[in-house]
Amino acid sequence: MDLDRRLLLRHVALAALALGASGGAAARPGAAAAPPAPSNSGPVSIAGTAFARLFEPGVQGGPPRGLAVDLLDAILIPAGHQPRYEFYPWLRAQSMVEHGPAQILVGPYRTPQREQLMRFSRQAFYEDALVFYARKREQGLWWGDFQALRTLRIAAVQGWVYGDRFEQARGALNIDTVRDLATALRMLQVGRLDLIAANQRNSEPVIQALGMGDQVQLCTPPFARLRGHFAFSRDAAGAPLQALVDAGMQRLRASGELQQMAARRGVALPD
Repeated sequence: MDLDRRLLLRHVALAALALGASGGAAARPGAAAAPPAPSNSGPVSIAGTAFARLFEPGVQGGPPRGLAVDLLDAILIPAGHQPRYEFYPWLRAQSMVEHGPAQILVGPYRTPQREQLMRFSRQAFYEDALVFYARKREQGLWWGDFQALRTLRIAAVQGWVYGDRFEQARGALNIDTVRDLATALRMLQVGRLDLIAANQRNSEPVIQALGMGDQVQLCTPPFARLRGHFAFSRDAAGAPLQALVDAGMQRLRASGELQQMAARRGVALPD
């Protein structure tokens, strides 16, 4: 969502509030009521790392973009909030919400461990295929059997969640934890790894940016499918923001706007 769209949402919200205060024309019959501006409206700090199609820095210094931005702008701005998006390494972004000062984290998979530290939106807003990548012509190293991977060198990205099946097999595997996906891909390229565990949505743009499209091969089948949420701080501000986002996502899904947003961004929307 570009800057003009965000400003338009803000102006529409202010106009609606002004009409309500002045006894203006009634809403159209059957129209969804705009959410009232909460008493604690104001800036909202939103943290995340660059996630392809979901949360990406703007082009040439422009506003951030992606499905997460589209959704949060559509929910928070009409309610009187001012979203402030900030990009950090993934572990730091999580810490910013767990310990402050950020209030919303973009895109974490939901796990019991994380639920002890953050609140999660009821609805997920995207779904990822978790897959292995290998060098070209070596994609046959993975065919769905974790037992067959015991002798291979496998990279997992620090702070990423890979699902129950991977975690159950982790103790028997030779796992090299790396800082980021680009590091893993370079290690794969020079033969220091046999496989990389990653999600497909995040991986494809990085592979292309590194010019490795003709060197790296996606292995099938996926070993997991995980859904990403918004997460919220457990301080006093977290609960009302969670309730606001939950209600907004339910409203957008019911109207069909959520599905349209996801389609525009090329994001798989969970059922």
